[in-house]
Amino acid sequence: MTGYSPAVWLEDAFDYVGVAERMQPYPVRPSGYSFLLWLMRPLHSLAAVVTVQHLMGLAMGVMVYALVRRRAGRLRTGWAVLAAAPVLLDAYQIFFEHTVLSDVLFSFLVITAVTVVLWRPHISPGHAASAGLLLAAATLTRSIGLILLPLLAGHLLINRSGWRIFITTVVAAAIPLGGYAAWYGSWHGSPALNAGSGVWLWARTMPFADCAKIKPPTDEAVLCPTQPVGLRPASPHFIWSDWSPLRKVPGHPVTTNADLFQPKINELAGSLARRAILSQPLDYLEVVTRDLQRTLNWKRGPNPHSVPIVYNRYAFPNAEGPLPDGVRIPGGGIQQDLRAYERGPAATAFSEPAAEWMRVYQASVFLPGPFFGLLFVGALFAYAATCAIRSRREAAKSAAWPLAIGVALIVGPVVVTAYDSRYWLPAIPLLCLALAISVGGPSRPPDVSSEETGSHPRNDSRARCRTTRSSWS
Repeated sequence: MTGYSPAVWLEDAFDYVGVAERMQPYPVRPSGYSFLLWLMRPLHSLAAVVTVQHLMGLAMGVMVYALVRRRAGRLRTGWAVLAAAPVLLDAYQIFFEHTVLSDVLFSFLVITAVTVVLWRPHISPGHAASAGLLLAAATLTRSIGLILLPLLAGHLLINRSGWRIFITTVVAAAIPLGGYAAWYGSWHGSPALNAGSGVWLWARTMPFADCAKIKPPTDEAVLCPTQPVGLRPASPHFIWSDWSPLRKVPGHPVTTNADLFQPKINELAGSLARRAILSQPLDYLEVVTRDLQRTLNWKRGPNPHSVPIVYNRYAFPNAEGPLPDGVRIPGGGIQQDLRAYERGPAATAFSEPAAEWMRVYQASVFLPGPFFGLLFVGALFAYAATCAIRSRREAAKSAAWPLAIGVALIVGPVVVTAYDSRYWLPAIPLLCLALAISVGGPSRPPDVSSEETGSHPRNDSRARCRTTRSSWS
C-alpha cells in the first residue's frame, strides 16, 4: 500500500472501471466485480478498493487455517499454518490484491463457499443457501465459476444431504443468476451471463486450426487465421489484436472491445471452433496438454509480450508511466472514467524504498511451478489413499469437493479459453485444503455435540464423568 498508490494497473482494469461508471451488463465478461466497484464508488478511492482486497486475502488465509484445524484435527497446528501460508504470503497473490481485477473477489467467494459447506459434517439449509449464493456470485464475477455449481451439487448428492438441501442450494443459486440473465437480456436482447462463449472457444482453437482440413462454409471462412501453423501467437492475441479476423466479419463493424462479441460474430466463431475441435481432436488435445504443462514453469511472470513499464504483467512495475486513453466502454474514455471514479490522479505512483522491497519480495517469495505440481500430485495421491481405506471414507468425502474445484480451476480455463497463470492461482489454497483434510480428516463423522460446542469428544467424556460423580455424591 505504501509502495504503490493507489493501485497497480493492467489493461482489463479499465473495462471494470468503465462498466462500474455506467453499471451495465458487459458482453465481454460478467459484471460482478464492477458491481463491487460501483458499491464502493461513493468513496472515490481506488486505494479503498485494494484495501478491501488485501483484507479478503487475509480472510482467505484465516478460513484455510480454521477449516484445516476443524476438519483435519489429527494434524498438528503447524500443518494448518503451512496450508494457509501460500494464500497469505505468495507475492503473486499479494500483487493481484493490489490490482483492479476480479481475481481476488472470485477466490474469496469460492473459498468462503468451501468453508461454509465443510464447516460442519452435515450441511444445514442455511449453509446450503449461502453456498449457492456465494458460487452464483463467483460465477457473476468470473464465468468459469459456472462449472463449480455442478460440483457443489455432486458433493451434496455424494454426502446424501437430502433433497431439501439440494433444492435449497439450486434455488439460492438460480435466483441471482436468473436475475442477472434477465437484466442482461433487457440490455442486449436475449438472456445470458455474457456474449463471448463462442469467441473465447474460437480463440482457443486458432493456434492449431487448419481451414484446409476443416473446410468451413464461406461465412465462417473469414475467421480463418492467415498465419502458418507453428508461427501463430497465443489464443488471446486472436481476439484483441488489431489484425484479429473478428474485425473482418462483413456487416459487423468493430469500434470497441464489446463489438468483438456481437451475437453474429459469436455464433460464427463458435461454429468454426466446434468444427476445428471435431476435425482436429488430437491437435486440440496437444494444445491443451502443452498449456497445462506451463503450470510447472518456475515463475509466473512477467509476460514478455506485454507493454513495458506500465504493464509489467503480473509483476510490480519498476518505472512510472502515464495511463493510456481511448474508448473501452461506449460512452466515455479511459481517462474520463478514471477521473470520475477516483476524483484525483489514478496513475500508479511509487514510494521508495517500499516499492523496491515489493519487487525484491516478488522475485523470491512465491510458490514455483514444480512445487505446485508436487502439491497437485500430493493432493491426488492423498485423496486416492484415503478413499482406499474403509475407515477414512468420511475424510475422502470432505476432501473431494475442494480437490474437484481445484482441478476444475486448473483445467477449465485451458480447455475453453487459454492458459494464464492468474487463472490457476485460486487452486492453490483449495489443493492445500484437500491435502490436509485427506491426511488429517475424521475417520468417522465427528460427534454432534463436539461440532456444536467446538470442544473435543474426549473433553465431553470428562464432562460426563464429572456430572456422574456429582450426581452420585
